[in-house]
Amino acid sequence: MTNILRFKIVSTEKVSEDRRIHVFDMLNQRNLSFNFDSMKRSPERLDSEEELSEFLDTKKFKIEHGYYDKSKGHVS
Repeated sequence: MTNILRFKIVSTEKVSEDRRIHVFDMLNQRNLSFNFDSMKRSPERLDSEEELSEFLDTKKFKIEHGYYDKSKGHVS
């Protein structure tokens, strides 16, 4: 079975003490934007949110260090 890429990080930006993340959901063909730290604190989780959370955990180091910031032009 092959893994299908579900999410793609479009960009991130520094907002106060948090990071704003802009992601494209390829399954539902829609853009998602949220704050990285507030997503972790969310008490309610849908299956798709859990999948997104796992994806972001693999990219955590790059997100926290601004690798995907709009000014740098990197995409996941």
